[in-house]
Amino acid sequence: MALDVNHAAQGSSKSQFSIQKADSLNDVNLQFNQWQTQASTLPFRHPDRAVIAHNIATCHMSRYKATRQKRDLDQVIVGYAEALLRGMNHPPMNIVTFEHLTRALVIRFHDFGAREDLDHIILHLRHLSALPLGVIGIKRLDVLNALAEALRRRFEVGGRLEDIEDLILLLRYVITMVPPATDDYRLVARNLANAWKTKYEQTDESEDLTEAISHCRAVLTSCPLDHPSRSSCLRDLADMVGSRSERSGDLNDVEDAVALYQELLDLLDKEGSNRMWVLMNLATVYHNRFRQTYDSEDLEKAIGWYREVLLLCPPDHKSKDKLLINLGFSLISRFENFGRMDCLEEAISLYRAALRICPRGHPRRQLSLRGLAHAMSLRCLRTHSIEDLEESINLRRENLALTPPGHPMRSEILYSLSVRLHTQYTWTGDMSCIEEGIEHLYEASELVKSGHPHSRHIPHLLAVNLLQRFRHYGADEDIADAIKHHRTSISLISEGHPKVSSMLTNIANDLCFIFSRTGDAEHLEESIALYRSAVEYPFSSAHDRLNAAKSWTVTAHSTLHTSALIAYRKALSLLQRAIDLGPTVQTRHEYISGRDIEHLRTLPMDAASYAIESRAYEEAIEMLEQGRALLWSGMRSLRTPLEHLREVDKSLADEFTEISQALEAIITTTHVRDFVQTSAGTDDDDVAIGRKDTFARDLTEKRRLSEELDKVVLRIQALPGFEDFWRPVPFRHLQTAAMGGPVVIINLSEYRSDILIVRSNHPVVHIPTPTNFFHRVTYLAHQLSETRKRYRLESKKYDRVLRQTLEELSELVGQPVVKRLMELGIPEQSRIWLCPTSVLASLPIHAAGPISSHINVKRYFCDIYVCSYTPSLSALMASRSGSLSGSASGRPSLFIIGQPDETLPGVDSETRSIESLVGSSSVTRITGDAATPENVVAHLPMHPWVHFACHGVLQPGRPFESSFLLQHNTHLTLIRIAKTHLPTAELAFLAACHTAELAEDGTPDEVLHLTAAMQFSGFRSVIGTMWAMADEDGKDLSEYFYSKILAAGAPVASYEQSARALRHATQKLRTEKGVSLERWVNFVHYGA
Repeated sequence: MALDVNHAAQGSSKSQFSIQKADSLNDVNLQFNQWQTQASTLPFRHPDRAVIAHNIATCHMSRYKATRQKRDLDQVIVGYAEALLRGMNHPPMNIVTFEHLTRALVIRFHDFGAREDLDHIILHLRHLSALPLGVIGIKRLDVLNALAEALRRRFEVGGRLEDIEDLILLLRYVITMVPPATDDYRLVARNLANAWKTKYEQTDESEDLTEAISHCRAVLTSCPLDHPSRSSCLRDLADMVGSRSERSGDLNDVEDAVALYQELLDLLDKEGSNRMWVLMNLATVYHNRFRQTYDSEDLEKAIGWYREVLLLCPPDHKSKDKLLINLGFSLISRFENFGRMDCLEEAISLYRAALRICPRGHPRRQLSLRGLAHAMSLRCLRTHSIEDLEESINLRRENLALTPPGHPMRSEILYSLSVRLHTQYTWTGDMSCIEEGIEHLYEASELVKSGHPHSRHIPHLLAVNLLQRFRHYGADEDIADAIKHHRTSISLISEGHPKVSSMLTNIANDLCFIFSRTGDAEHLEESIALYRSAVEYPFSSAHDRLNAAKSWTVTAHSTLHTSALIAYRKALSLLQRAIDLGPTVQTRHEYISGRDIEHLRTLPMDAASYAIESRAYEEAIEMLEQGRALLWSGMRSLRTPLEHLREVDKSLADEFTEISQALEAIITTTHVRDFVQTSAGTDDDDVAIGRKDTFARDLTEKRRLSEELDKVVLRIQALPGFEDFWRPVPFRHLQTAAMGGPVVIINLSEYRSDILIVRSNHPVVHIPTPTNFFHRVTYLAHQLSETRKRYRLESKKYDRVLRQTLEELSELVGQPVVKRLMELGIPEQSRIWLCPTSVLASLPIHAAGPISSHINVKRYFCDIYVCSYTPSLSALMASRSGSLSGSASGRPSLFIIGQPDETLPGVDSETRSIESLVGSSSVTRITGDAATPENVVAHLPMHPWVHFACHGVLQPGRPFESSFLLQHNTHLTLIRIAKTHLPTAELAFLAACHTAELAEDGTPDEVLHLTAAMQFSGFRSVIGTMWAMADEDGKDLSEYFYSKILAAGAPVASYEQSARALRHATQKLRTEKGVSLERWVNFVHYGA
């Protein structure tokens, strides 16, 4: 007997109360009247009245089947109940009547949903199961299964945990009644597994889910491969194992779930059904595996499958909201690992769409609230938007209001709300946020189950809040409780969890604070030990380990702990690793420019400052080289010169070249983030269904190629003499960058700032700076930048600020460096190279002055020495590498690109003047319609010298889109220039605005401007501009420059004379044209 309406409505064929078959409602009514008449002739207590009551109830059932009138069904129940109350002399007939009454109750519950009927059904089934059912041909197993179904339905209606517990007890008994490996066994075992799973969803007890999986696995084991129910058994088991993997993080469960879903997908492919559902769950499991292993291929597979399912999903599908939420969750993982804001923005739009599908009262609204709240939290941390933070908090408050006390999700909501309240306190200083957070966390600690992912986070955040309250009020019990909760948090950390590094770092940070208040060295040593463990923990992401290393460096540096240099070395190594995870330079820049890693951008300068303090000058330079200009150095490593290797092992060199070229093609890819298809899920906006997600393809291919290249590099390093191949460059090699003259490195760090002079074959020379050097330089850079934004070219205000800036730079840098160079015997007019760090890279150090001298003449730094810039020592070394054939005629082959317009009327005369000076036979000049990006790129390899005369376009925040503006508003972008490889290029003169200006994206040490791109592509010497240039200066400066370099006295014009020629040209602008300070300071030289 099942709790089935169709079955229940049929009645029992074993009834002894036969009624002639009624062919119509009239016949039923006739029989009903006959039984009513007969009853009226009998005394009230006559024994036959029980039989008549039964038959009248049966007539009412026939009439209900015809009319569907509830009053007939009510009379059925009344009639059978009367028959039972009167009792019949034949006991089996009492059992039949009881069974009919139960079926009638089932029908009424199904058709009209009265909760009290369900309660009566359960009572009647319990009683019926104890009766001797065999005498009427009913199986006891059917009654027990019906009772199980009734308990399940009552739980669905009322949510009483007792019903599920009763159901489990009942099914554990029933399963002993059926033989194994039969359909009856599989039915009961599946029901038992689902009951345990339902209990787990209510209690969050992992043991309940383990029981569910055990029974479900038993069902699958007993199910033959060709059994029609095998796919549904696989589905149940895969779901349960997937749920456990998400909860526990056990990689074995993840692998098991993947295998189960793959098997199920194969079956469904054959059956051609339900593919959408399986793909969605398989995507979820792959996402879970990514969260354990940080294997980016798993994440990209998950995103790809979610997108495929979204294409298959009808607009009104009941699970559309879950799909949107899951895709949003996976895109957030991509954002967290690669810093792609477009992924975060898409996730937010997906969550908003899911929320609209789930209005107030929808059972899954909480999932949408949770996802959107998390996404808004991430965006507020990236943008520092107080509006986003407040929305995140409000969404969590709504979620909390929908979650009753005792609900297993309540602890998680309380915790996440407390996290953002702590953020709000950090931004606003409102102590009520801390007080409310502590209250929520105490409640959460009472609710959270042992082993829950948040069980270790809650005591830690509670300790953090208690420490904040201690800072405010100074109550000793708060700091004592904080230590206690930290100890609890450490004890709950499980091996293999991917967030261990993050948790250990947070605890170590708080122990450092406690050390600062108590002076107890034990807390300091414990924090250092925790930092070390966090950095070396292999299962956490490179980003989390990098944060741990950075915190370690801060603590060790500020306390002068002996582990500081070790911490800095590990941090710099992890910085490179974290950045290299991005498949393209664009995604790598998004990562390094993100606000959430702002604290990491000073890492190389801070490391160098500590090494300098320890008088380890060579190591300081190595650290600066390892941690700065990472985007350029990462690409430059793929263009490593292989001449020596080719002589030793040509095939290995060719293999390295082939793989590195393929990698560079991916790394320099730019992604077009556009929609393939949209689906109007709401009236407000569209939801992305599919995207040209080339990021996933590039990420997978980049990883494959990187692994292949790593193997090739290991083989190269095994060759004698190549042990240092592709390793961080040691100082003994970096020092060769100074073979043409001293390199002046200016390190800017809040700890201490210093000037180092590198000379070939000499020890590094150290020049100390004033203690306020960092703050003075930072202010100068800010003031100059803000003034330039507000005032146009030739502004008196800007001229005054620039003059003040140069005077201060003279005091801070120019005069100390000139004095020391003189002491070192470096004569005036020698070439020197400047390598500034941090915001110093945006200041015109070459023009520092006036600098006093024994002759009564106003001179600037560049008047005393011929100054060039270099982003790094490696870049300067690269500008001298390789051999150049030169020009037999002494006249270089020059390629001129001009793009005149109404704002640049002087471009045409500028380009013609240059052509006249160089000689038309040596010049290729394209202007106007011929100056397309494609045409320019095609001509670049043909000419060692190039001159641009056009607009330069700076793109703040998007440096790889900075460009030369060419024909019909087309752009030759920085990234397109970087893709070119010009081994015979020599000199590039960029007579355009902003070509050596750093965009304000917070990454000055990456030196991302057009001048650096030209240098990377192969040009040995590049002339650029630090800001906007005047149109008339193009012609004058070019004439002075080319006249000087072509008449330098050498038989062949050399790019190596370009720095002196530029210095000559700017001096002529000053003396003969009388241009403003701003206009001549603007021009700078990079490279050899």
